[in-house]
Amino acid sequence: MIKSALICFLTAGTLLAPLQAAQPLITDDSGTQGQGGQQLELAHSSESVRQGADRSRSRASGLTYTVGVHEQVDVFLATAYLGLAGQPSTSGWSNLSIGAKWRFLEWGSSQSSLALKPEVILPVSGSQESRGLGPGKTSYALSLIASKELPFGSAHLNAQMGRERHRDAQDDERRQRFSGALIWDVQPSWKLAVDIGQQSTRRSEGPALRTRFVELGAVYSPSKTQDWALGLIRSTDDDQPRASSRTLTGGWTWRF
Repeated sequence: MIKSALICFLTAGTLLAPLQAAQPLITDDSGTQGQGGQQLELAHSSESVRQGADRSRSRASGLTYTVGVHEQVDVFLATAYLGLAGQPSTSGWSNLSIGAKWRFLEWGSSQSSLALKPEVILPVSGSQESRGLGPGKTSYALSLIASKELPFGSAHLNAQMGRERHRDAQDDERRQRFSGALIWDVQPSWKLAVDIGQQSTRRSEGPALRTRFVELGAVYSPSKTQDWALGLIRSTDDDQPRASSRTLTGGWTWRF
């Protein structure tokens, strides 16, 4: 199950991963770019996974482009280049994700809001799938996002469901994830955050695998158009033997 933990928490481009969230968090917020606004996100992560006597390392470099087609609607494209250590090691491009975010409800003078975020994950080739670079059939995810502005910062809750589909149907995975994040505006240019959650992964056969995670993050914004982010994620699952991982993630966001 080491690969399951890997897919859950690589921060760039894999199914149900957090690249489209406000870096470096896994939990997304309901904010959009506004009509005509654009955003480019670059991210890199390095993960170490341990399960019993087995060890695995991986890395991912991701790219997400977002454009606001309406004040309340964004569309985005995301992909990643993965490097997976093993016997043998492999690397290559992962799936291309296409999605949207629709902030459909606001109240309390826009201090609280709800958004929906559907995503379609396009398949990789058979050779890429066999090397562990992503699912070989069209997959999907759908998130419900709640955000609230607070005197010290903001709070965000996510509920997400999705399905990762493979050429071998026995490898298909259904996933549900619930998470929440608190963000503190400690200074005009600095934010600190904590993000916690749990994901349930169920294959066509066998019991569900539950993975819990916690992340600590920091964001430095030298201007209104740029963010530099750093996060540390710790995750554990209930497999036998239990798998645990540590992921260091960093990223740059440019709004224009």
